[in-house]
Amino acid sequence: MKIAVGRIQLLAFALIVLGIIFGIFDAVRTGALLLSIGTGIVATTKYLRSNRRRKIELILPVGMAALLFVVALTLPNAK
Repeated sequence: MKIAVGRIQLLAFALIVLGIIFGIFDAVRTGALLLSIGTGIVATTKYLRSNRRRKIELILPVGMAALLFVVALTLPNAK
């Protein structure tokens, strides 16, 4: 299972880097969407790999990623 989680995390980090690059080059909505999806994946996989299962460690980062996703969708005049 470590290999699958490693590949998923690599995909998540690629999404985060792409989100930052899109944000730099003026595609703010797309960048924020990619960034929020990547952040949600990273938070979920780190929670699943953790030995301690405190719910706040999952709820807070995933909630922030979800809020970023919603804000990105509601941006006016985003390119």
